[in-house]
Amino acid sequence: MLEAVIQRILRAVFGGGADISNLNPLPVTERYSGKNSTQVLNEATIAAAITTRLADCFGLDLGYCPRTLALTIEALYDAIATAGIRVHVVSSYGDVEGGTHTGGMGVAVLTDAAAHFPIPNGLVGLTVNNQTDGSSGLITANTINTVTAVLAGGLGNVWDTNDIYYINGAGYDSEDYDTWSPAFAAGTFIRQTKPYSGDPRYFKVLIENLDPARPVTFVTAAFTWENRT
Repeated sequence: MLEAVIQRILRAVFGGGADISNLNPLPVTERYSGKNSTQVLNEATIAAAITTRLADCFGLDLGYCPRTLALTIEALYDAIATAGIRVHVVSSYGDVEGGTHTGGMGVAVLTDAAAHFPIPNGLVGLTVNNQTDGSSGLITANTINTVTAVLAGGLGNVWDTNDIYYINGAGYDSEDYDTWSPAFAAGTFIRQTKPYSGDPRYFKVLIENLDPARPVTFVTAAFTWENRT
């Protein structure tokens, strides 16, 4: 009896052929919720032959499942530049790198024998947190499995064996999700946009100055996305 009533209601709302089944599931209506944009990188100057680091870029969180995504790059090339820039888009499933200190007691340098940190010094400028001690510090150097930072704000402000650590913004792939070079002409300002799939959870952008002698200035990276719910 109840099943028949529900069936009549569904047919009245969705039409006579609206019996719900695997072959005819309940219709879903998408709702457009607008477009948004955010600037993730803003560098006044990138020196010759330098690539920006992970710490220079905010991570874009795609956990809200955007339907469309685009990256816009802006840059001003030097009047006598001979090369432009290369854009490195890196992705992550979690953004955070973490683990356990496997080194000695009361030491100043974090060691994690299981880590594979980006080198050379790919974590410089990020903050390492000693969760066990309650301290943190700005990273000034790193190797593939060590991190150097002056810890403060904790109980001992040193690393002890088995201390747990985490580094926000560090957990990105070692290989690029995408690599591309915007148009180049010496002495010009460029703005170029490229669309992307929104499949990864997090994105960051690194900019490589390909010119061996001249800086590139006013460099920005911004993502734009459209949401549908």
